[in-house]
Amino acid sequence: MPPDTGLAGSGTEGPWFCDANAGVPVLSEVLEEFAATERRCPGNPASVHALGRAARAALEAARDRIAQALGLAGVDVVFTSGGTEAANLAVHGLGDPKLPVLLAEVEHPAVREPAAVRGCELWSVDDQGTACVVQPNRPIGLVCLVHAQSELGTLQPVGAAAEVAHQLQAPLFVDAAQTLGRVPLAEVCARATALALSPHKAGGLRGFGVLAGRGLAGHLRPFLRGGSQEQGLRPGTTSPALAAANALAIERAIAAQAARAEAMRSVRGAFLAGLAASGVAHRVVTPLAASLPNTAMVVFHAVDGRNLLPALDLAGVHASHGSACSSGAPTPPRILTAIGCAPAEARAAVRFSFDGSGSIERWHRAGRTAGAVVRGRQEKT
Repeated sequence: MPPDTGLAGSGTEGPWFCDANAGVPVLSEVLEEFAATERRCPGNPASVHALGRAARAALEAARDRIAQALGLAGVDVVFTSGGTEAANLAVHGLGDPKLPVLLAEVEHPAVREPAAVRGCELWSVDDQGTACVVQPNRPIGLVCLVHAQSELGTLQPVGAAAEVAHQLQAPLFVDAAQTLGRVPLAEVCARATALALSPHKAGGLRGFGVLAGRGLAGHLRPFLRGGSQEQGLRPGTTSPALAAANALAIERAIAAQAARAEAMRSVRGAFLAGLAASGVAHRVVTPLAASLPNTAMVVFHAVDGRNLLPALDLAGVHASHGSACSSGAPTPPRILTAIGCAPAEARAAVRFSFDGSGSIERWHRAGRTAGAVVRGRQEKT
């Protein structure tokens, strides 16, 4: 069953939440776990007195739960403030810093921008938004490949990237922020040196991330200084309550992944069917057979994209132009240019992403509503 996020609504009326890739509301049991742990463990986990020891025990219990869910050991799990910090820590701290990072335009800015500081070697991207993974002809310090592209939702060839990294004798970092609870993580956990998780995209609490990988502590250099927490890899006081709550979210997401994916795929299909039934001129650029089950990037024809999201929002369809971390940017997502979209098309693209809750009828209505809004704007041009 999909998670109970409280966004399903009643009947077929809006509003309709279509921005799950930016994050979903916290699950009620996760919030309860946070409150219970916070009340039970008010101490600093670095303190040696009884309150500190209790907080430390709760923190380490959460670490072990996450590690077990991922098939790793507790020592392989590092807590951060979110997926962005986890990605920055990995890109800064893995591999030979004097050598470039191998990646493609499919990466989130949290990977792409710190990689630019080290220097980059780029794979090309095909018209489906898939990185064309080939062996480079120069030494590489770190290989990065996102598990699923955050705007198009295209699943990436992590296995092929792992083979390249092995041949280069370089570590492999995989940003799995979008795939927790949506796509199986077994291959990534088995083959990546490190992976990053962002639990708030799967019913967890914001302000918490995970960087994990087998033997990670032996490969990673710290990015921040000023404390010995997290095996000296990430200084700062860690919240046992956030750790315990997000451990529960991660456990639930992994255990229910198949059921969640099926629900998301059904909701996406109903929405796109409603969009088609509205008669609006559009093109789905997400490769639906090889993507996240909940994501559809849609380009609308002959419409000014600048006012499209506000118009949809007023109609109760809450969607986005792309990654929330880039929502203030004046330019469209880079991936759209990479796959060959013309500038006008890219500006009129909307990412719809779903948490899987709600009825088929409700989401068919959402698609028809979105289509009617866009069609009205098309008819004015």
